[in-house]
Amino acid sequence: MFEVEVKDVFKITGRGYVIAGEIIQRESVLRIGDTLFNKEDNTQAVLVKSFEMINYGTGKMKLNHIGFLSNISEDEAKKLIGKRLVKE
Repeated sequence: MFEVEVKDVFKITGRGYVIAGEIIQRESVLRIGDTLFNKEDNTQAVLVKSFEMINYGTGKMKLNHIGFLSNISEDEAKKLIGKRLVKE
């Protein structure tokens, strides 16, 4: 299982929304084209279009954080903050 807790979302104009979060479980590999599901509402699906680098401004990279691009609406994106997304 792969599980991520969504910490923030932001829009890249013309590309979609970046879902940024902390990896909780990494027992499986997350790949472009995979679909993550909201752990609370299994009907909400989020397709991974690409991975994005997150600039922490400290010169250090936190390997337990991830950002990926998805084609979801602004409303859907904002509702994901604080939720957990999973891939079984």
